[in-house]
Amino acid sequence: MEPTEADLDLAVELVNTYWVMATPADRLTGTDVYQRILHGAGEGGLAAQLFAADLAELLRLRADLAGVFAAATTQDAVDRLDPLLADAAVTARLAVGDNGARWIYSSDRNGVPALRGRLLAALAAHIIRTGTQRMGVCQAAPCNCVYIDRSRARTRRYCCDQCNDRAAASAYRRRRTT
Repeated sequence: MEPTEADLDLAVELVNTYWVMATPADRLTGTDVYQRILHGAGEGGLAAQLFAADLAELLRLRADLAGVFAAATTQDAVDRLDPLLADAAVTARLAVGDNGARWIYSSDRNGVPALRGRLLAALAAHIIRTGTQRMGVCQAAPCNCVYIDRSRARTRRYCCDQCNDRAAASAYRRRRTT
């Protein structure tokens, strides 16, 4: 399996199941929540491999991914991600395709272990391509959601339009009071 943008989006979706702006903040109260996300992404087979007993492992994966997104530097991200990849038993191979050589990551696991391998490999591939400049944690306090910056200008700082609007309104109010 080659890490895909869809896997990167699934990593963002998993981390963002905890959003301090929502009530309740933690939507990941059962694996069914992430199963719906997987189904929506066309990953019904993987969704079917998740069971109620996998919740603790899924929560641990969410925390691990959030730590990588919060890394301040590429070195910090690598220091956090590399041991996770080793624990996930992700193996990398080099393959030649129509567009030249590429990495293929594989895991012989199912369920959360397979999901862990895929999401970590996708995040690793993203960091190899762009470092940490094109990922981050929303800067609109108190939001804690993460994002991948796919903007042409590389200027994204917020997870969504709502947080962007809140930050702009807050900055406007600060300017008006000074």
